[in-house]
Amino acid sequence: MSSRTRKLFVITLTLSLMVGILALIGCAPKIAESPSGGSAGGASATGDDTDDAQLNTPFAWSMSSDCSICHTTEASGTDETTHPQAAAHAAENIACVDCHTKQDVLTQAHAGVTLADKPATKVTTLTVDAQTCIDCHGTLEEVAALTVESQALKDDQGLVVNPHQRPAGERHIEVPSICTDCHNNHSETLARDAKKY
Repeated sequence: MSSRTRKLFVITLTLSLMVGILALIGCAPKIAESPSGGSAGGASATGDDTDDAQLNTPFAWSMSSDCSICHTTEASGTDETTHPQAAAHAAENIACVDCHTKQDVLTQAHAGVTLADKPATKVTTLTVDAQTCIDCHGTLEEVAALTVESQALKDDQGLVVNPHQRPAGERHIEVPSICTDCHNNHSETLARDAKKY
């Protein structure tokens, strides 16, 4: 092998090794980013506690906050195959705060919450005002008229009943039903959850 061929071979081999090493470095595991831009799991990649402090600083919640940063399960529930009622609301571009309107309850629930905290697993119906549902869907009587042919609910004798027509009675006057007694926009199985009530 000539001297020139050997030099060319060494250069090619060296370049191949450098490309291989750079490719391996590029594929090395990275520290995951948290929603706030810091590294997940606390300490930053640089070894300081800046990211840890950011994660543990109380979140400045407001009615204009992006709820999906923490409430990822509910945000992903707009998939029609898993949460049909949430998907219907998402199709109308209805934001979380269009239904979750009780700012005082929400403010209290988010007090002291940090990005490091595990988000609540269920959205509370206490933050939904009954009038919010009525404003879009109508009163219980109006909805009962629309669902008179519904076959979705049977009473304890197995008879089909209109799910929105409550029988007359003193107890039903004392304890009026509200939409969130049966309906949870984030439920995957509305019929089963409604029957629990």
